[in-house]
Amino acid sequence: MEVDTRENMRSYGVPAAVLPLGEKLSDACQDFVKAVLVHRCTSGVSLATAQASAKACRRLFSLTRRPPWALREDDFAQLIAAHTWTNKAQRDLRCIAQILDQRLMSVNCPVSPQLTKQRASELPTGLNERVRNEKLPERDALLELTRIVFQEEPQHHNDRIWFCAVRLMILTGLRLNEICMLPYDCLDWHEHMDVVTGKSAGDVGGIGKSLRLRYFAEKHSDGGPDMLVEAFQWVPGRFEGAVVKAVEEAQPATTQLRTTLAGQWSDKASFPESDFRTFKTTSGTTIKVTDFLLLCTPLRKKFRFDDARRARIAVRLTTDQSVATCLGQRKGNSFFTKYSRSPELRALALRSHSLRHLMNTEFFRQNVPDTAITHQFGRKTVAQSYQYDHRTLAERLQFVSLPEASQGLVQKGTTQELVAKMVVSGIASTSHVGKSFARIQREHGDRAAFSYLAANSDGFHVTPYGFCTNSFSVNPCARHLKCFDECKHFAPSGQVEHIVKLQELRENLLAMRNSAAAKPAVTVGRRNQISHAERLVQGVDAALAAQPGVPVLPHGTDHSTPRPDLFK
Repeated sequence: MEVDTRENMRSYGVPAAVLPLGEKLSDACQDFVKAVLVHRCTSGVSLATAQASAKACRRLFSLTRRPPWALREDDFAQLIAAHTWTNKAQRDLRCIAQILDQRLMSVNCPVSPQLTKQRASELPTGLNERVRNEKLPERDALLELTRIVFQEEPQHHNDRIWFCAVRLMILTGLRLNEICMLPYDCLDWHEHMDVVTGKSAGDVGGIGKSLRLRYFAEKHSDGGPDMLVEAFQWVPGRFEGAVVKAVEEAQPATTQLRTTLAGQWSDKASFPESDFRTFKTTSGTTIKVTDFLLLCTPLRKKFRFDDARRARIAVRLTTDQSVATCLGQRKGNSFFTKYSRSPELRALALRSHSLRHLMNTEFFRQNVPDTAITHQFGRKTVAQSYQYDHRTLAERLQFVSLPEASQGLVQKGTTQELVAKMVVSGIASTSHVGKSFARIQREHGDRAAFSYLAANSDGFHVTPYGFCTNSFSVNPCARHLKCFDECKHFAPSGQVEHIVKLQELRENLLAMRNSAAAKPAVTVGRRNQISHAERLVQGVDAALAAQPGVPVLPHGTDHSTPRPDLFK
C-alpha cells in the first residue's frame, strides 16, 4: 500500500469512505500485482520496467477499495487528475489498464483512461540550453565519479569490480544491467582486409583491426527472464584502450571467484549464498554465472584468496542494485561517500541511465548519422535515438549549411544566419517566420524567401513579464519566457498585467524551492533544484524592483551567443 498516495487523495478531496484501509493491499490486489510483474518479465521487458508496472498497480490500489475485476476508468482518471505525473508514469498506468482491457478482466471494460501527453516546447529554450537536460548527469557528479573510478585505488575486491563496471558504462553507454551481465569473453576483435589487394586494411590507409563488445541486450521481445539476447556494440577507436583495460583488469581479479564457484557447483546446498543460476542465449548456448565477467562476494571486508577458507566464500554475479548504490542512486555507502575528499562531493549522486543519455548526445554532437547511433545501441527506430538527443540549439545548428541562394542576402555570423539555419533545418519551421518563409519560397522562389528572412530576423517584442530587446532568433524569445534568468535583454514594462504575472511566478518558484528542500538530502538533483529555484527568484525580485524600460540585468548573459560547455 502506498500510504502517501492515499493521503494525497484525501487532500485532493476524495472521500475517505472510498479509500482502502490499513497499510497492506488485499490478497486479490497482491495476487494481481504479482501476476502483472510475472507477465511483464516474461514479455521481454527489463526488470526496472516490470517493477515500474508493479509500482503503478500498488499506486492504483492505494486509492480504491475495488478488486481488480471491478476496476473502472474513473479509478485511473481520478489518480491521473490528482497529480502531475510524468509521461512515463502515465504510460505505466495505461499499461495496467490495457492488460485489463485486452483480457476483459474487469466487468467495466474498457477501463483505459484518456491520457494527455506533456508536450515538450516546440523550439529549444535558447542557444545554450540543452533539451531535457535533466536526463543528463550533473556536471559535478560526472567529473567526480570519473576521477574516482579512473584514478582512485579501490579499497577491496568488490569496489575494484564495480569500478570496472562504471568505467564501462561511461565508455559504452550500455544500460546498467547490460554491463552487470557482460560475458567473460566480451572482447570481440575483428581483422579487416582490403578486398582488392588482400592485405590488411591498415596497410592501405584504412583500419586493420577493430573491437566489438559482446553483451546481452535488454528490451528485446525475444528475450525473457532466462533467455539472454546476444548483441554487439562497436567500440570507438579512441575508447578501445580504456575498454580493454577495464575488462582485462576484471578478468584476473575474478579468476579465483570463478574457480571457487565452479567447485561449489556439485554441492549447491552447502553454499546457499552463492549464485548458481543458468541462462539460455538466443544463439542456442547455455551459460552459467561462472561465464560472466563481473563476479563479486557478499563479504563486506577485505579477504585473501589464499585463505584456508577460500572455498567457503560465497560468489555472486554483480547486481544492478549494488552498482546503483555505488552511484548514490540507492541508499548505502556510495563511491562519493567513500572516495570523495570534501563534504560537498560526498553528497553527490548520479543516475546510471544518465550516462547512456550522455553517450548518445556526444554521438549526435560529433555529427554521427542517426542511423549509426540507432544501430550502435540496438534500437529498432531512429525516433528512439532522438529521445536521447540533448544537444543545445547552437550544437544542432553547427553542421547546418545554407544553400547558394542565401549568399549575398544572409550575412555570416549575424542573427540573419542563425534564423536562416533554424528555418532551413526545420527547427523553426512551425514558427510564423518559418511558415512565411515556406510560403514565399513556394510562390516566389529561394531568393525572395531568403530576402524575407534577412529583413525579418531582428525585432523588439513583448513577453508576459515585460519587454525583450533581443533579436528575434528564437520564437518567442531566446530564453523561452525565462527573461528573469540572468538575461541581459530583459526590461520591465511597468504594466500592471506584467507585475501580476511576476508576482504569481515568484509564489510558484518559492513553492518549488520549498518542495525541493523538503526532499531527503540524498535525493538526486536536490541541490541543483534548490539553487536553480533561488536563482530564478532573485531574477524575479530584480524585475519587480527595476524601473520600467531599464534593463533588469544590464551585465547579465547574452543567451543569443554560443558558449563553451562541459561537453566540448
